[in-house]
Amino acid sequence: MGMDSKPILRSEYFYKFFQCPHWIWYDIYGDGQHKRDVPPLLDLIYKGKMVRADQDLVVHKKFEQINPEQFKDLDEAFLATLELMKKGKNIYHGVLMSEDWVGMPDLLEARPGKSWLGDWHYVVYDAQNSLALGDEYKFQLIFYSLILERIQGVRPTEAFVIDPQGNERSFAIGEFIDQFHLTRLQIEKILNGEKPAPFLKAGCKRTPWYSLCLSETEGCSDVSLIYRISQADQRRLYEIGIKTINDLAATDLNFLHRELEDWQFDKIVRFSNQAKSLIANEPLILRKPLFPEVRYEVYFDIESDPLRDIDYLLGCLVKDTKTGTVEYKSFLAKDKAHEPEAWRKFLDFVAGLEDFVIYHYAFYERAVFDRLALRYGAPSALVEKFKENTIDLHLKLVDTAILPIYFYSLKDVGAYFGYKWNDPHAGGAESVLWFNEWLEKRDESVMQKILRYNEDDVRATMIVKDWLAGQKPQKNQEKESLDSIG
Repeated sequence: MGMDSKPILRSEYFYKFFQCPHWIWYDIYGDGQHKRDVPPLLDLIYKGKMVRADQDLVVHKKFEQINPEQFKDLDEAFLATLELMKKGKNIYHGVLMSEDWVGMPDLLEARPGKSWLGDWHYVVYDAQNSLALGDEYKFQLIFYSLILERIQGVRPTEAFVIDPQGNERSFAIGEFIDQFHLTRLQIEKILNGEKPAPFLKAGCKRTPWYSLCLSETEGCSDVSLIYRISQADQRRLYEIGIKTINDLAATDLNFLHRELEDWQFDKIVRFSNQAKSLIANEPLILRKPLFPEVRYEVYFDIESDPLRDIDYLLGCLVKDTKTGTVEYKSFLAKDKAHEPEAWRKFLDFVAGLEDFVIYHYAFYERAVFDRLALRYGAPSALVEKFKENTIDLHLKLVDTAILPIYFYSLKDVGAYFGYKWNDPHAGGAESVLWFNEWLEKRDESVMQKILRYNEDDVRATMIVKDWLAGQKPQKNQEKESLDSIG
């Protein structure tokens, strides 16, 4: 391998490519002073990995581990992996190599069947917190499987994910092989020095290079600054001569509708309006947001640690609309053993509510409520009471307004409305880091940081609702004329 000047293709590149197409390029060619430090635990959270996969997996699978010392030299680690494969052993964190391809699957499992190794062949597993199979995970597993084919002479027909409970999910490699190779060719172009077109997406925030992605995309006003534009959408717009948000804002809607006939008209109008809002740096109100008039408004936000499978904080801000008083309440599980108790206390709180509405931002709180109800139980009347009186403010916002921002997360929207978090760098993932620090040190000051962050989130949620409640479309608004087209 040392004689070959071809760049090494690594499995991690598939994950990085789907988060942000520039990540790989900046890692190789970028100026390190612009690189943000991402703590290893944060990286695991982003990737949806198990925090202690070896201990979780040992319950479900028997496997051998490569000596960590051997990872200092990948060639040595590969030879150690190969020796175990020749014995038909299951292997945790082995190293697969072939020419310029290198991968480290979470688990290699021997299955009955002929191969160059003997009366068995290997399949690959990814150890994940959930059984979700996005392309970034599928393509890594396909990559491992193709290296395996070179080593054992047999291509596995399936690849697998496994969660901490030992549940497995597989997919047929052959169904995605063409897409895989298209992506591989794009990655190889980047490795050979071809810089991808400017593009900004939510995944860029997970990379150490977000500040560069943002400044470069803003620098050329690229259309990818439009909320929810995909790379395929960007390519289509480029093809019809629209490369910037200015181009998009200035283009006639009827022209766009003719040229993009397979796009829903609502999507075209949304993108056009978003471009106009960004250029004017002003919000656009599509329709008057309607909210129920109640005595108590409850703003709800949950903190979870996916690595430890615990929902450790259910936070609520209760606003009495009659008196104007606002009170923060927290239902805290200081470790996994206390989770059922925190859940029961939250249910008691919901049971005591009358003449109320619960506001949350995005789908997560509803999903966690369902998960906890399934895990620990809840009276059906209480489940109905919760579901019938909740409003997703994220859905309400994108349905009724357009803001001059690139992303519509609570942090982005709250910041646009002027809300300042106590810790400006905090996010849900940082809260998980603090929770892990709390479990380790039991330092009350760390717990206070978690509670303050959660209170900031629910206060920001209240700011969003209050702003929306005060909006109505201007009489001369563009949207009214747009709705009459088509």
